[in-house]
Amino acid sequence: MSTTSKNTIKTWEKLVLFISASILLVLSLPHNSAFHYEFQKGKQWMAEDIVSPFDFPVYKTADELYADHNRIMQTYKPYFQYDASVEQQQISAFSANLETLTEPKYNREKNILLNLLKDAYQRYIVQKNDIPQIFTNRQSLVISIIKNNIYEDYPISEIFNTEDAYRHIHSELSKQTDAATLQHIFSKIDIRNYIKTNIYFDEAVTNKIKDQLVENISITKGIVPAGTKLIARGETVNSKNIDILESFKKEYMNGEGFLGNFWLVLSGQILLVLICLFQLYLMLSWYQPEIFNRAQNLAFILLLTIVAVFGSIQVIKSGINIYIVPLTVVPIYVGTFFRSRTAIFIYLTIIMLVFIYAPNSFEFTFVSLAAGIISVSQFRTWYRRGRLFVAIGLIFLFYVLSYVTVCLIKDGLFESIDLTTLLIFGANAIFVLFGCQLIYVFEKLFGFLSNSTLMELSDTNRTLLRQLAEKAPGTFQHSMQVANLAEEVVRQISGETLLVRVGALYHDIGKIMNPEYFIENQQLTGYSLHEKMKPEESAKIIIKHVEDGIALAKKYNLPNKIIDFIKTHHAKSYTRYFLSKYREQNPDATDFSAFAYPGPNPGSKELAVLMMADSIEAASRSLQTVTPETISDLVEKITDYQIANGYLSDSDLTFSELALAKEIFKSKLKNIYHARIEYPSNMP
Repeated sequence: MSTTSKNTIKTWEKLVLFISASILLVLSLPHNSAFHYEFQKGKQWMAEDIVSPFDFPVYKTADELYADHNRIMQTYKPYFQYDASVEQQQISAFSANLETLTEPKYNREKNILLNLLKDAYQRYIVQKNDIPQIFTNRQSLVISIIKNNIYEDYPISEIFNTEDAYRHIHSELSKQTDAATLQHIFSKIDIRNYIKTNIYFDEAVTNKIKDQLVENISITKGIVPAGTKLIARGETVNSKNIDILESFKKEYMNGEGFLGNFWLVLSGQILLVLICLFQLYLMLSWYQPEIFNRAQNLAFILLLTIVAVFGSIQVIKSGINIYIVPLTVVPIYVGTFFRSRTAIFIYLTIIMLVFIYAPNSFEFTFVSLAAGIISVSQFRTWYRRGRLFVAIGLIFLFYVLSYVTVCLIKDGLFESIDLTTLLIFGANAIFVLFGCQLIYVFEKLFGFLSNSTLMELSDTNRTLLRQLAEKAPGTFQHSMQVANLAEEVVRQISGETLLVRVGALYHDIGKIMNPEYFIENQQLTGYSLHEKMKPEESAKIIIKHVEDGIALAKKYNLPNKIIDFIKTHHAKSYTRYFLSKYREQNPDATDFSAFAYPGPNPGSKELAVLMMADSIEAASRSLQTVTPETISDLVEKITDYQIANGYLSDSDLTFSELALAKEIFKSKLKNIYHARIEYPSNMP
């Protein structure tokens, strides 16, 4: 984008943005020294011997913690509430009912029955389906009965349900009396009516105790005292010492055993951030002034950098695999709205800020750079259907290939390739896919222009372009030819082809307001309205098409990048035809401001190429004789004039790019006008 935007930012505002970003980046970094050792199970320890300078706990592995959790889930007890009133009520009611057996010969059996019922209640009675299935599947189960706020463990095998209690009483009585007496008593008294549940499953208490047991699982399995040799040079990292090394690393990274000077570490981090951001500052100010001079651009770039670094550091501190962070979306976002080299540099800045703290920093840097570079190259045209998924697939492929490459170089074994890491690369690619959907959000929040939007704007069926084609057909055809010329040049000099094409389509839309005053729309009538007008009046109408174009563009909500093409396609040049007439009529005049376009001059490659293509295409229509020589002379004459008057001085076109542009203009114009070399008359 050109530097002509209203949102040009002052130097002090740039410094405020960079200083604020520096503070936030420093705060996001862990304020202790980084752990510099890398190790892997089954590999030799190649560094010096490590002796622990502090006491630290040995943390359990994820598998060990899972086993502890699973053991609790298999052994925790269900809790039951005891209701003493049930026994009292039922024993009392049963005793009263026994009095209906008035014959003295049944006194012995009555006492036996009463004692058997009391015994059943003492052993507890539970509803048959009141024990959850999770507990009934266990071979041996002890339940805990809450009785007078005291927890009493009791084997489930000793507890009756209502049917068991009845069968037990019936069986015991049958052993102590004859069948006739037993039948008579049970015909008079239905003992089932007095067998009720006196303990009830308490789900709330059970879950509370279970949760407490889970929370109390120890995450450590021992203490390593200070002075202990953790591993020696040449020793193999095995399942035992890797747990110790991982625990030592965790404590070290958390700052628990930090022995260095905090202020020195902080000073180093400040220097790291300042070096990275200063390099970014220089790169943008020297090579990308159109980005550097807009507040939205700097805010967007710095915000992406802060979020990417902060997110990566948090993942590293949590112990999660760093490759889960979709860092490649950063160059995708930047490359969508700016140039690829900007995206690469921003990505490099983020990698520089993160790699010191990343595990296996060399591997992380190599893998991340491989995936990041491929993301930039592929997403330049991601707006095409199907291209998005191809690009995501290539990012995943390069993640995998670069990771496998490092593993094979380091160890020379396929066994060293971690399959879990490969799955994480897949998850990363999915995150990138969904992250691409935020491009539209950023586009609207920061006023950017993506290729998808440019594709929509290039549709000639859009209202504004359709009006141009209907009201000013000559101008429309001129715009189409300018678009073809400019697009080919910008493609050859590695610029934004889609942007310049759309800019060319809209650069002359102001002519919709007064189409009959422009020569390309007078071909049908053959009559010029300027013949009876003063030169200054004609110049005013001609120049006004820029102002009208800007007004129409704003009315139809065209992006600022497209409006820049309307503003700059005549730069600060003059309406030379009417100025010449004016000077003939007024030879003593010195003020020619009425004939000058407001400008400004183009501030980027794309804007400059559009201006050149517009002038060359318009002038080529006035050629009386179309030959390769006249076309070449025309292109040279116009470009030399624009260079001499400084119209290209604000753009970043190089001399080699300018020379290439002239050759492309000549070639394209020859094809357009079918110019042919004049053959000698004496040839057969």
